[in-house]
Amino acid sequence: MNREMIDDLLQTIIIMSGEVKDLQKSGSRLDELVSDIEIRINDVGLDLNGLQQNIRKIDQNVTLVVNELSKIRVARQPLHKAVN
Repeated sequence: MNREMIDDLLQTIIIMSGEVKDLQKSGSRLDELVSDIEIRINDVGLDLNGLQQNIRKIDQNVTLVVNELSKIRVARQPLHKAVN
């Protein structure tokens, strides 16, 4: 190996070293983005669970209202028959 070949090899190693550093930075950034996405997915999951609980409560309340309205309607029927 002559001096020129060694210089070329050294230059190639320096360039490749820079590319490796760039790849490491990109990989780190991708890791950060993936972590952010995972956090957002977990947040959405928590929000969906909260919505499901709210829907269950609304459904229970609607059922109570319907049951009470049915009781009122049944209680009024004899009054209507007595009036007629």
